[in-house]
Amino acid sequence: MTAAPRLTLAAALGLALALTVSLGTAQAASPSFVKSGSVTLCTDPTYAPMEFFEHAGDKEPVGFDIDLARALAKRWGAQLRIITMDFTGLLPGVQAQRCDFVVSGTFLTPERLKNFAGVPYLVSSMVLMAPAGAKGISKPEDLSGKTLSVQAGTQYEKRAHALSDELAAKGMAPITIQSYPGGADAIQQLTTGRAAAAITQDTEAAYRAVAQPGQFEVAYVYPATDQFGVYFAKSDADVKLVQADIAALRADGTVKQLAAKWHMPESDATAPVTNP
Repeated sequence: MTAAPRLTLAAALGLALALTVSLGTAQAASPSFVKSGSVTLCTDPTYAPMEFFEHAGDKEPVGFDIDLARALAKRWGAQLRIITMDFTGLLPGVQAQRCDFVVSGTFLTPERLKNFAGVPYLVSSMVLMAPAGAKGISKPEDLSGKTLSVQAGTQYEKRAHALSDELAAKGMAPITIQSYPGGADAIQQLTTGRAAAAITQDTEAAYRAVAQPGQFEVAYVYPATDQFGVYFAKSDADVKLVQADIAALRADGTVKQLAAKWHMPESDATAPVTNP
C-alpha cells in the first residue's frame, strides 16, 4: 500500500494561512451587531404583505420583510430571532439594544437617519386606497372634509396632517384623520365605512387585490417614490457590509423572487435603490 503524501512544512503553513484568511473573511462579512451566531429582528406584524400573522395564533410573522431578514441572517451565518412590537417602538428598540436591526416596511427618512444607520432594499409608491366603487376621490385634495385612516407613528400620519393643514390654509375643510396602531387596522376602516380612504403603499394595494379581490381600489398613486430600509445602530463599517448584502440579494434575484411570492409589483423590486 502506498503511503499518503505528507504535507511539507511550507504547504502546511500555507494551508493554515488560507484557513485563517477564509475564517477572517467570513467573520468580516457579518455586521458587528451579529454576535455569537445570533441576530435579533424587531418588526411590527400588521403590514401585509411586508410582515403579518397569516393565521390567528401564529407565533411568528410571515411576509416579504421576514423572508428578507432570514436571507440576510443566512448570509451572516446567524440564527434569526424575531421580536414583534408596535411600529412606534421599533427604532427605540434598536436604541435600547432590545433588538439588533429593523426590517418592517420602514421608510428611509433624513429624520430617522440622524440617529440610526439605514440601507435601502426596495422602492415603493404611496397610494390612496378606497373601497371598491367609491366616488369622489381621485387626488389628495379630494380628501377635504372626509375621513382618512392611517397607521400611527408613520410618515403617512405626518403627511396626512401636513395635507390637512394645507387644505385648511386654502379655506377648504380639513381632513378628519384617524390613527390606528396597525396598518391592517387602518385598511379595515374602509370595509366598515368609517373612513373614505386610507394611505398605504402599492405593495399592500397589490397584495390586497389578491388576498381580498374586489374589495378595494387604488384611488390615487403619489408621483414620488419611497425607499424601505434596513435600520440598525450607526456604524459606517456595518453600513458598507449591509449595502453589499442587499446588493447581492438584488443581483441574484432573491428580492425579485420574494416580490413575486408576495404578489408585489415587480418594478418595486427591480427599480434601483439610492443609498443615503
